[in-house]
Amino acid sequence: MPRLPHQQTASPADFQQAKGMNMVMELTPCRHPVEGILRPPSDKSITHRAILFSALAPGTVRVLHPLVAEDTLSSRRLVESLGVRVEAGDDEWILTSPGPSQWKSDKTVIDCGNSGTTMRLGMGLLALSSSPRTLIGDASLSKRPMERVARPLRQMGIDVETTQGYAPVMVHNRGPYRGLSYSMPMASAQVKSALILAALGATTLSEIVEPYPTRDHTEQMLKQMGARIRMTADHHIMVEPLKDWRTLDLVPFRVPGDPSSGAFWAALAALIPGSSLTLKEISLSPRRIGFFRLLQQMGARIDIDRVSDTEDIGHLTVTHQPLSAVTVTPEQVPDMIDEIPLVALMATQAFGDTVISGAEELRVKETDRIQATVSNLKQLGAHIEEREDGMVVHGPTPLHGGAVRSYGDHRMAMMLAVAAAIASSPVILDDVSSVAISYPTFFEQYQHWQQGYAFHD
Repeated sequence: MPRLPHQQTASPADFQQAKGMNMVMELTPCRHPVEGILRPPSDKSITHRAILFSALAPGTVRVLHPLVAEDTLSSRRLVESLGVRVEAGDDEWILTSPGPSQWKSDKTVIDCGNSGTTMRLGMGLLALSSSPRTLIGDASLSKRPMERVARPLRQMGIDVETTQGYAPVMVHNRGPYRGLSYSMPMASAQVKSALILAALGATTLSEIVEPYPTRDHTEQMLKQMGARIRMTADHHIMVEPLKDWRTLDLVPFRVPGDPSSGAFWAALAALIPGSSLTLKEISLSPRRIGFFRLLQQMGARIDIDRVSDTEDIGHLTVTHQPLSAVTVTPEQVPDMIDEIPLVALMATQAFGDTVISGAEELRVKETDRIQATVSNLKQLGAHIEEREDGMVVHGPTPLHGGAVRSYGDHRMAMMLAVAAAIASSPVILDDVSSVAISYPTFFEQYQHWQQGYAFHD
């Protein structure tokens, strides 16, 4: 089988050119086995955090293999507005910060684009500054709830104003503020991370309690920098205030491949007979690979090869096997929150009834992902029912072609591309431009795979 060319990096100019353009695409069925070795795009969550955390201490931080995409460029713009200097090389960013006490104050309005991570973590970060700033976003981001961050920040004594619960959001630290003891009503890594950042600048200890564990990149990366953060087995996170930002270690951050981006190719490999695909150098954080554990539970063969004794990084191989239905519980959802639409698609080809519950957080993502997933898969012939906190999928059911909508959601667009590959006739996808948010080269690689190429690294 021919080999796919190396993944190319899109430039910021490419994203600006695609913004505001509806890019309709006809996707034809394709049953070529998915084979070879692929390093997915670098991890979006870790790149965001590496950029934002670089602003915390005076000095220089190196970020190796950052994801260059619309979302992460939003975080880059935020720290640049604070006075962080960014030198962008081919596969490395060097960020130099003056430290919170010397952040610039002349730029009072910061555009977060479509990035909920930038806005929510930015709220916690800006709590460390005495200058008022306002965070704005695009139409999609302006529909996502921000009181979930604003409310606990106010309990700490930080002045936060939302616009009827949404963006624009103004953050102003008017003086010393206290730590907090807070039980989160929802499992959200973004909310937790915002509170941890603000807690670093408080005058007293903070305790944050999660209902279920969520991805812990914030805790692990800040601990790596020297922050005193302790996690307990019963989901309590204790954060000690930092007395001097200069005590933080300016460690380099190496960004692994993104398991959430790799999941689309893993799904294709699990669905198409004869497939065996290795995802190279991806994050194997237990809080990030719930989708792969579920694939294994459904019957796909998953082999893991760890490449580091000190980091959760390794190679993961997915090999096709017949799939069976599963039950996804609320406790499992946070570990695969971005992949739930893919789980629903996989379930259409699995034997039995798959039940997904506890996923109500999907209703406040880039779009209502429960409604969008159910509507689109029904349009393609799936037997699927919507529930308030999830869905029920009856399988297996052959999928046919049809017209579907991405709703401007990058993960919805890529899930529907996977669905189109196993459909019996072409699928018309209304807009694919949103993939620039997290995976700019997805459709380039998808089209090469359709032409019969194998992946190679």
